[in-house]
Amino acid sequence: MSMKVNDDGKFFGRVVAAFAGALPVLLVGSVVWWADARTADQKAAESIVRIEKRMDTVEAEAKEARMSAAADRQKTAELAGDVRNVLRSTARIEALLDRMMMVQPPTPSRP
Repeated sequence: MSMKVNDDGKFFGRVVAAFAGALPVLLVGSVVWWADARTADQKAAESIVRIEKRMDTVEAEAKEARMSAAADRQKTAELAGDVRNVLRSTARIEALLDRMMMVQPPTPSRP
């Protein structure tokens, strides 16, 4: 048995009636979907703002750490230079002491 569309001439009336019944459901569904989408968008925007703030904080901390590390490297270089100077001075003093000890005549021993 084959179905014939609009066999009795009431096709458009039936379509209009079907859409009229479905229209409130579609409207309510679209309003609910829109509200959910809006809420999700707001939550996503808030999350993005929190992430951006955290990234700014992390970048600021990293910049501060780099500056602190650079200052520490500078201090370490200065200390290393000071240690080299002290070692050179100590070596010079030792050399002078060695020369002074060799130049002096030995003290006579008493019988």
